Amino acid sequence: MHKKHQKKFLNILLIPDDDSAPRNLRIRYATLRFLLILAIFLFVSILAGVVTYGKVLRLALERNTLARENAQLREQLMKVNEILSELESLKAYQQKLRHTLEGYINLEKAMQESGETESISTLQARLSSIFTSLPLKAPITGFISQEYSPPTHYGVDIVAAEGTPIQAAADGIVLFSGWTYHDGNVLILQHDRGYFTYYKHNLRNLVFPHQIVKQGQVIALLGNSGESSGPHLHFEIWRGGFPIDPLKLVMNLD
Repeated sequence: MHKKHQKKFLNILLIPDDDSAPRNLRIRYATLRFLLILAIFLFVSILAGVVTYGKVLRLALERNTLARENAQLREQLMKVNEILSELESLKAYQQKLRHTLEGYINLEKAMQESGETESISTLQARLSSIFTSLPLKAPITGFISQEYSPPTHYGVDIVAAEGTPIQAAADGIVLFSGWTYHDGNVLILQHDRGYFTYYKHNLRNLVFPHQIVKQGQVIALLGNSGESSGPHLHFEIWRGGFPIDPLKLVMNLD
């Protein structure tokens, strides 16, 4: 004897607030299970979507942050490489200058050791040689817009017309002739007795590394290159790793 299959229902009795007759709502258990599974599926899908969106948003923000940091690091690396390149050039030029000056003869010491008496013409020649070997000549004639004020300003700014010829302050050798981001076209000369002179913001450099220059020789044209507010020459003097106020050494600069 076969039992007849019976469908199971969930009966929900609805009782109105008024005096109308109660109503009976019948829902199959299979339908109820389907609706419950559908609700769970929708909830899980929405939750997964929210979590995924959060991850994507976080990754996008991290990517933007990394992009900014990478740009900053690249800029800093370029500056570091620029400084290292300048230092390597200076080291090479100093080595070259050391070899060049190995045969330099100290005239004063030689004269003292030989006991010879100097004539007026010899003395004049020696004094002239000393004068031209020291940074005593003004590189240009102009108006000083900013004086020596360390530690923020290690030289003087001399204003003149753009293209004005810039002269070497003393006899020397070119250690650096090139471009830097902050100072534009820059020249660095090394002189006798440990002096160095710097010429910055030039329109154009006219001499090259290793080149020997004479006091008064035109080495550059005054300009406005690099981070500069107007055409001028930024002029510095250094000795033994310390800056010197050009107004205290250079004649006719003020």
